[in-house]
Amino acid sequence: MLNFFTKSPRLLVIGISATIFVVLAMFNLGSWFFLKRMERHLDAELSLRLTSVARVSAQLLESEGITEFYSRGDLLSGKLLADPLLNNLRRDVELQNIFLIDRNFRALASTGQLFPLGEQISYIRDDSLIVARAWTGAVVASPVHELEGSRFKTAYAPVRNAIGEINCLLVIEANAAFFEIINFFSRTIIIGGLISFAVLVIFGVLLSMAIGMFLRTEASLRRAERLASMGQMAATVAHEIRNPLGIIKSTADVLKSRYEKSDQPDALFEFIPSEVRRLNRLVSDFLSFARDRELKLEKNDLAQTVQKALAMVHREHPKNAETIQFDGEITNLLISHDADAMIQVLLNLLMNSLDATEGQGMVRVSLASTVERGNAMALLEVADNGPGLPAALEKVFEPFFTTKTRGSGLGLAVCKQIVERHGGKIIAESEKGKGTVMRIYLPNE
Repeated sequence: MLNFFTKSPRLLVIGISATIFVVLAMFNLGSWFFLKRMERHLDAELSLRLTSVARVSAQLLESEGITEFYSRGDLLSGKLLADPLLNNLRRDVELQNIFLIDRNFRALASTGQLFPLGEQISYIRDDSLIVARAWTGAVVASPVHELEGSRFKTAYAPVRNAIGEINCLLVIEANAAFFEIINFFSRTIIIGGLISFAVLVIFGVLLSMAIGMFLRTEASLRRAERLASMGQMAATVAHEIRNPLGIIKSTADVLKSRYEKSDQPDALFEFIPSEVRRLNRLVSDFLSFARDRELKLEKNDLAQTVQKALAMVHREHPKNAETIQFDGEITNLLISHDADAMIQVLLNLLMNSLDATEGQGMVRVSLASTVERGNAMALLEVADNGPGLPAALEKVFEPFFTTKTRGSGLGLAVCKQIVERHGGKIIAESEKGKGTVMRIYLPNE
């Protein structure tokens, strides 16, 4: 299972993120349902308490004969007698408000002179259905109300006269501010859930990037180990091949001097040295890539190093080298570099350009001073008007990558290795059908 996730980092990230999301969702939903259950429980308990208090209070008012005044229409006397009783009830049971209303929602008595006699209490109309049940003789409680920022709960109890008729309703109100605390926690859970989801998304993205970087690093290390093993093997094989190559070339030269007629040149005698030189160059590439030889960095004229490389190409490939143009206007460009290593880089680039143009195009070599990101640099360019690179540019510097039918695919990898060890960089630019440009930037300190 672990190997499956390692091969599929996206599935690993999705699995971890989904697990965390489920845990967070279950925690948030559990907390939310717990608060809602607590709210329902508290609402039921408050309703039970209020209806019990309202029933007992209504019975107290009936026993005092207050409703008899309302039956005779003497509202003022009823209010004068009811107000002190309501104030005492409010104090004893710690209620918010207590008052009496008639069928038209008009105040008959109240605590603390809250409502004048006959004033219509409009907000009670919101409980018209519950009030209607109370007029039928039931003691009922309303849902929690919010008025001017205050939360309260109301209970209604019928108050009867001596013959059992309902003359008025007793209304008691209790503070329900603690429900605001529950709502606050509910909102906090919702906001916390959204924040948790956002954090989870960010965590998933960062985790995906980290896993991707880890897997790329692991693949790079494995590749480096394979290349190191191949490099050691190649170095051993190349060293063993180089000695026989020298003998083959010497023997070919002897055979040429003995049997080739001066008036009838034979191309076969040139074929063996030509192939020996090609094999020798492949061996040199393998050795250069496998060995991490120490560079001898010295202040030398980079233009002279370029001219030496061009002279070697002219000597070994006199016909094709005629297509090479060197912009030699810049001289005394003193750059700290290993001349032999840079000659090897130039030879690889020039031979690639000559192979690309097949001796029919044009190869241009130029030198210039430039500034790259605030640093003085020397710019060395090798450009050709060949067919261009058929592969992606980021792959051309990879070891053993080649577009030729012959070759090791190490030439450009060796060039990149050498240039970077000089503290510089090499960049390839190519357009299909228009040629290729290799740019080398070296520090000009």
